[in-house]
Amino acid sequence: MFELTDLTTLKLPFRAASILKLSSIENVCVSMPELASAPRFILGGGSNLVVLEPEFEGVVLRPEIHCFEMNEAGSEIFLEVGAGHQWHEVVMRTLEHGWYGLENLALIPGWMGAAPLQNIGAYGVELKDHCYRVKLYDFEEQAVIDLDASELHFGYRHSILKENPGRFLVLTVTLKLSTVPNPRVGYGAITEELEKQGLSSTDPCDIAKAVISIRQSKLPDPVMTPNVGSFFKNPVVPSEVAERLKAEFPEIPTYADGAQIKLAAGWMIDHLGLKGHQVGGFSVHNHQALVLTNDGTGNADDLRELVALVRSSVKATFGLSLAVEPTQLGHFN
Repeated sequence: MFELTDLTTLKLPFRAASILKLSSIENVCVSMPELASAPRFILGGGSNLVVLEPEFEGVVLRPEIHCFEMNEAGSEIFLEVGAGHQWHEVVMRTLEHGWYGLENLALIPGWMGAAPLQNIGAYGVELKDHCYRVKLYDFEEQAVIDLDASELHFGYRHSILKENPGRFLVLTVTLKLSTVPNPRVGYGAITEELEKQGLSSTDPCDIAKAVISIRQSKLPDPVMTPNVGSFFKNPVVPSEVAERLKAEFPEIPTYADGAQIKLAAGWMIDHLGLKGHQVGGFSVHNHQALVLTNDGTGNADDLRELVALVRSSVKATFGLSLAVEPTQLGHFN
């Protein structure tokens, strides 16, 4: 068995029968047909993975594809990026080039290949806002295919790739950016942080600096404190449900999400007094209740117990079922 625990940020024990590193699309085309019927699991940066079963009797695929190719059409930039690039490094690199759009998504951990899987998002921006096309290996068709953004069925932390786990391997993502800034500072504490630091609300690089500062103040560094970022999805509910909860809990934050309303799961967990609550080696983070941390001694049973406590408490008080956000290898229930 291959020891893979250190390739994940939650640091739960993880071993696999084999691991295959994929360095190019050509490498994928040669290797994948042999694995069409084999148990397989895709592991990128490991920052959005919860390993609940320590041993995987199959092959772990690690897409380490690196490409960074730009095409320009007027003020529009079409940038194809390999699945193996770290997301934050891509964000900062685009800003250095004067290609804008990703600034609100700075400091999100993980690799590019995971970004379209769950439509990563932060501070009012989602990947779907800047995704143009994704190149995939389709295990069912045993072929490399391209899907336009419209074919990916993006939703809140969701895509068609998540609906079909194990079918697709992300090879590259083509982003649609612009040389013309379009600042979005109306979400969260961005405006307040910009004013606090004396930064410009129209400069994408300054917006990225503000987002980085906010994230660093609220979220633990997974290198120092094992975690997978936001552990629970914010519930999206009909407006009448939101109105009922707002009447009972006037301070609950709400955000428009199309015809529905998104509620702040972190606020609910905090309201229930669960910040800092610990089960074995796992805790609800003291500064951000959406984050569960491992002190290095935590095991899957500790995590299961803590997750069950949080979900049952939210259900009992607010009548809502919290969904777990990260990918799971194994099951909570």
